[in-house]
This record gives sequence, C-alpha cells and structure tokens, in this order.
Amino acid sequence: MKLLSVPLARTLWFMDVTQLNPRGRNIFVDLIPALIETFKFKQFPKEGDDFKDGMKLGLGTFRNSAGDDLHVGLTIYSDGMAADTYSSTKDAEEFLEQGLRLVLDLKYAYDSSVVQRKGYLSQVVVRCPRQLASLNPKLEAFAKRISEAGGATTTFGCSVLEFWPDQTKSVKPANFSFQKRTGDQYSDNQYWSQAGLPTDKHLDLLEELEAILS
Repeated sequence: MKLLSVPLARTLWFMDVTQLNPRGRNIFVDLIPALIETFKFKQFPKEGDDFKDGMKLGLGTFRNSAGDDLHVGLTIYSDGMAADTYSSTKDAEEFLEQGLRLVLDLKYAYDSSVVQRKGYLSQVVVRCPRQLASLNPKLEAFAKRISEAGGATTTFGCSVLEFWPDQTKSVKPANFSFQKRTGDQYSDNQYWSQAGLPTDKHLDLLEELEAILS
C-alpha cells in the first residue's frame, strides 16, 4: 500500500469552549488577531459574523516539530475545536497544542482537563495492487452477471468496502471506507479511504487490508 496523498487529516478536541474565557473577554481584541498573526491565516472571522457553523480560520501555516511548514485550518465551535491539515492527524494535534499555548500566553484559562474527549478523521489516497473482488472469486462473477443483466453496455466491478460503527450509539466515529475513486480506471489501482482514526493507525489498517486482499 503506497500513500499518494492526504486530502484531509482532522483532529477534534471536544470541550466547553466557554471555559477558556470565564471572564467574557472580547476575543476579537486579542485572541483572534494573535491567531491570525501567529499562523498567518488568510481567511478569518470578523466580530458580528454568523457563527452558526463555527468560527473558521483558514489558509494558515504552522511549523511542526519536524521543521515543516504546513497548511492548516481551524474551526472553533461551542463544544470544541477542529484542526485540519493535509499531512497527518498528529500534525493537526500538534497545531492545536501550539494554539492553546497561545491561549495561555494571553492569560485565557486552559488546562488539559478541559478536553473531554478527542476525535479524528483521516482521509487518504493510496495505491493498492489488489482488487476488492479478490476477497471472494464469486464477487467478480457476480459483477459480470450485473453487466450481462444490463445488456453489457458497461462493465461493473466491486468498488467499495465499508465498515460502519454501531448506529445506535450517541457517539459515532466516521465510517471506515475503502473505495475506488470516481472517474478512475480499475487498472489505476488507486483508492480513497476514510477512517475515524489517527492517520498512522489508519495506514496500519490499510496495510492489514492489503494482506487480506492478497
């Protein structure tokens, strides 16, 4: 399994954001300008905007511990915050840690106990030489039957493998999905995959999946 790109690596920290600002300070006086200056956000909110879908800061840059300058986005909700990168959820988490250090520097209230839980969304594009139909030879035969039933005007193939979390639970991570990308040829061997996991664990599971397909 070869990693080709990371369309999204998101880390979410769930918390009561109001606890960061118990004195009700105007964050547009110091916090938002400091975030814009520190991380060079080109998209940012203005006081009085509609924040129904979160307070969004986009097209920013931060330097990770490896010394790489990475694109980053931040959305602040009433019940937490989400950081987006195009490298890994580890980088997104490191960015949140840097941002919260800035919160402390400005004498807002923060300690790690405020974070109630963490969540992740990892999306990657990989090259895998194995076809999903190799899970069972009968799948390829069934795909052929679908093609024949439609008059053989097009060729069908097994394209998606997906695992869902228990839908009766209140907290549901993202589906684990492994699928051919829309518009790709089957011979391209390129797949889009999503998991509600840190990026490194996501890639480990894809290696396991490749072994199952072999």
